[in-house]
Amino acid sequence: MSNFQTILVAIFLSFFVFAVLIFSNVIKIPGKSNVGPKGNIVIWGTFSRSTFTKVIDNLSVSNKELNISYVNKNPLTYQQELIEAIANGKGPDLFVVTTDMIKKNNNFIYKIPYESYPEKNFRDSFVEGADIYLDDKGVIAYPLVIDPIVLYYNKDILTNEGIVYPPATWDELFTLNSILTKRDNSGTINQSMIALGQYSNINNAKEILSTLLIQNNNPITVSGGNGKYISMIKSNPNNLSVSPIQSVLKFFIEFSNPANSAYSWNRSLPSSLDMFTSGKLAFYIGRASELFNIESINPNLSFDVTSIPQIKNSPNKRTYGDIYAMAVNNRSTNLTTAFSIANVLSLGVDATNLSIASSLPPASRALIAVKPADPYLSTFFNSALVVRSWVDPNKIQSDLVFKELIENILSNRLSMGESINKAQEQLEILLK
Repeated sequence: MSNFQTILVAIFLSFFVFAVLIFSNVIKIPGKSNVGPKGNIVIWGTFSRSTFTKVIDNLSVSNKELNISYVNKNPLTYQQELIEAIANGKGPDLFVVTTDMIKKNNNFIYKIPYESYPEKNFRDSFVEGADIYLDDKGVIAYPLVIDPIVLYYNKDILTNEGIVYPPATWDELFTLNSILTKRDNSGTINQSMIALGQYSNINNAKEILSTLLIQNNNPITVSGGNGKYISMIKSNPNNLSVSPIQSVLKFFIEFSNPANSAYSWNRSLPSSLDMFTSGKLAFYIGRASELFNIESINPNLSFDVTSIPQIKNSPNKRTYGDIYAMAVNNRSTNLTTAFSIANVLSLGVDATNLSIASSLPPASRALIAVKPADPYLSTFFNSALVVRSWVDPNKIQSDLVFKELIENILSNRLSMGESINKAQEQLEILLK
């Protein structure tokens, strides 16, 4: 750009930032009462209406000239409805995203340039895992709350076997299996230690594999710049004799091999959620957001929750999780107010209200530092601190890629190396 163009862009950005700060009440205008966001703002997302209403009602009350409406969308149709609405000029001003929506909505998201929102400010404001909402162009979205993968456990099963604590590392499972997995004379599993080794009847199977890969320093996908992403499934940066993906797969499938001492699961069993809620599964790997569903399915189930097991002697704790964020529609007719609302929902009292209403930990560093008294939530907060995620190009299609990866190995249709190569190729196609 010429010097003249550069100056114009700088002036524009300065006015833009100034306007956002004014409307956010960060900057006060002398002689005027507090100026808040104005106009009509429409927000779309998959949070329940009751969850979001509690938050936006508070915003509307404190800003009389602001009208916010929230539209709850079905998770199964949300993405398609969003694309169609934005294309037709009827999209929301703001929309809630998770990391599997970053690539699909790249052309619709107003990314905040680092000149306006410095990268360091973002990193200082949000937990480390939220950095996934940064790219080479700027800030993709404002992080809101986090839904980490955790370990639910049946207290009665552990107590009956004299086990005081749930496993802190994956290695401990091999010792516990002979105690916790119960089989009859015909070899049928009546009680299982943990659901690993299969895919179709394991809830959160892709999330479990994602957790294991992330713990083994495999990011799964990385940014390639300009809104593009690269598959890292096969990556082996340290040139280990066994790559991270190979290590993960060897560990995972051990639990479904009847010839192994770790055998605790097979494809004939009910879903892992059904097994856990019926009191026949010692450990269930699930999302923090599943807590209330588990309680409602079996109110009499005696269970607790703890952090996901880690790799023994690993210097860093990690788990996978969904990180919800608020993106700004670049076609919004009220951009300044939209940015202001996204900002206040991610930080401060309104972010706290959203965290409480959703029963999920906030992404804000300042807020997550204040641990709740509730033991379940305390575990969720601790887990959220070590959450990492990855840019999933297509949630449904990538699930099929991981499913085929596991089933190709279990059925011996392909060798492990061939299965990994195929998964890498499939993921690369999805990322194009």
